[in-house]
Amino acid sequence: MEKYHYEYIFKNSKNSDELFDTFDKAVKEGVDNFEIYKILFWNPALSKNEVCMFVKKLASSFPKISYDVYMWGAKVIELSYENDDNLETVITFYKKAAESNNKLTEPYIRALDCYNSDLKIPQPNTLVNFVKRGVNKVNDPSILYYKLSELYGKMGNIELKNHYVAQGEKSIKRRIKI
Repeated sequence: MEKYHYEYIFKNSKNSDELFDTFDKAVKEGVDNFEIYKILFWNPALSKNEVCMFVKKLASSFPKISYDVYMWGAKVIELSYENDDNLETVITFYKKAAESNNKLTEPYIRALDCYNSDLKIPQPNTLVNFVKRGVNKVNDPSILYYKLSELYGKMGNIELKNHYVAQGEKSIKRRIKI
């Protein structure tokens, strides 16, 4: 099937069965152009569970694009399905993206940005533990230290806010060898 045919169906079909069949055919044919699947994920006919199923299947079928798949899937769910229960799925996808490419800071930053200080969700400890594990893996840990500082500031913990600012500054100094 031609690329434009997949794009047309993914964009215009309102039938979940047709979307699933077309997706399945694309995967079996080895279509690993992620731009085509982005269209599918935004299709309003899909439920959150269907989007999740497509994300997981696509990421496992084409590991070389799994980072992009998980990042995009998290974004779609976060923006399209406004419900606090969806934050767990979003955070899980950010974690999977980080596993796919642990040198990049974006999944950690996006996960921290999910924190709602008014509702105190998702659980800060979950986010902090995830980001702390990433600090030793990413190319520039100072970014994560500053984001942790920001999180603790939102939570009103000035001591830890200041601690992570200091960690960020130390990280920068180590990186530029001052």
